Amino acid sequence: MTRPKTNYIVFAKIGVLGLALATYFYFPGVQDFAIKGFSFIKSRNFEGLRQFILSYGIWAPVTSIALMTLQSAVPLVPGVIITITNAWIFGWQYGAVYSWTGALLGATLDFIVARWYGRPVIERFVNTKYLTLTDAFFKLHGILAVFITRLTPIIPFKVISYGAGLTKLTLWQFIVATAIGQTPAIVLYSILGQNLSHNAKSVAGITSLLLIAGLIVYYYRDTIELYLGSEKNK
Repeated sequence: MTRPKTNYIVFAKIGVLGLALATYFYFPGVQDFAIKGFSFIKSRNFEGLRQFILSYGIWAPVTSIALMTLQSAVPLVPGVIITITNAWIFGWQYGAVYSWTGALLGATLDFIVARWYGRPVIERFVNTKYLTLTDAFFKLHGILAVFITRLTPIIPFKVISYGAGLTKLTLWQFIVATAIGQTPAIVLYSILGQNLSHNAKSVAGITSLLLIAGLIVYYYRDTIELYLGSEKNK
């Protein structure tokens, strides 16, 4: 029974991958959406990205969530650009919700890809050196490592998501840590984004504050882990 089941899983993985590639290459609308959207993000063209999202009319919120979800799988595509633009378009409250949702979906997708397809595939997207460092960090701190790295926006989300998918963390643990850890950064960048034309230079200041917060959590990691451990034992 093991052999047929194994073959079924292999065929399923190949099928899903083939379907994703076919969707991208044989549906011009999908390819055009990705190319245009990512070009605005990479060039930091806030106005172009804003017009691109608004061009979808009532589907603009879905468009922003889709962009945030897809960017997680593409190297050198910064999600913070979408977060700021979302707040500029929808106001910081709704913008934060859309960015938070897209970021969580994207991170979950990366985690599942790593868990399902394994290290050989992930090494094509992420430098082995970074994966090795991530492995060591996860072995030491587990779920807390996800929270700390989500809190600190200078660490690429996709590296952590792929790395976590290769560990023994459960999907549920990963989702909870990501959902909580990414919230402060998304809220702060969204508040900034609502007044984009006046506060663009404040990105560095917010990033610095989040970095300090991440370092504080990291410094007290042993105490936090001890507390969490004691809570689990109650």
